[in-house]
Amino acid sequence: MSVHAINESYKHKIEIPYGIRLAFELKQKFNIDEPDLNTLINNIHNNPNSKKIMDYIQQDINNHLFLCKDCHLCKEEHHSQKVPGVGPLNSPLVLIGEGPGFDEDKAGKPFVGRAGQLLTTILNKLNVSREKVYITNIVKCRPPNNRQPLADETNKCSKNLELELMFIMPKVIITLGSTPLNYFKPNSRITKSRGKWIFKDNKLIMPTFHPAYILRQKGKNLVKIKWEVWHDFNKAVDKAKELCPEYNFKLHT
Repeated sequence: MSVHAINESYKHKIEIPYGIRLAFELKQKFNIDEPDLNTLINNIHNNPNSKKIMDYIQQDINNHLFLCKDCHLCKEEHHSQKVPGVGPLNSPLVLIGEGPGFDEDKAGKPFVGRAGQLLTTILNKLNVSREKVYITNIVKCRPPNNRQPLADETNKCSKNLELELMFIMPKVIITLGSTPLNYFKPNSRITKSRGKWIFKDNKLIMPTFHPAYILRQKGKNLVKIKWEVWHDFNKAVDKAKELCPEYNFKLHT
């Protein structure tokens, strides 16, 4: 679509595809020459305004999410706000959970409760700063009583996840729990699939247990599950570092 056509679309309030609209806005605001959104994203980190551009894109993703009313979760009394993903859009590693819990719903950020603290500990022990990976959930509104999202809720909210992944273009994804696993590979069992690579849409996906599941374990089973999750994370982080050796997973000091 030409710039003239886009201008005409705005003039007559005709809805245009999201990617075309955002590409046009970025070109106008940051004087970018790339012909389309995919090329723009691929070259974004070579742009001197890359930080401002990524902040603009993140805000646009969040605005898109905040307008979403596709499923009933956003209308439930237990829900107080949508919880967008957080992290750098240039991260080669993305972590996808199931949905916000009570603490996340109050804070407006993913993985801030006990499960989030455990997640941070796992990353730190792998010499990875939490701030250097992108963390999100398959649904952005808290399900009642912190239950797993239903299939209909996952399907309707997945457009928000796809929007995030479109911009991040991660090399490696870690799915936390059965819900994000089944989004990428339907009819899968987490106990059978964890630790085994899934290749889909040019992405390497490593399924593992949700940190909240670890917190519910006791005795020998706790030790077993902790080592399995550690193994899965270690394998995924090593692969992300192998595919993007130039990316620094540590906080700048």
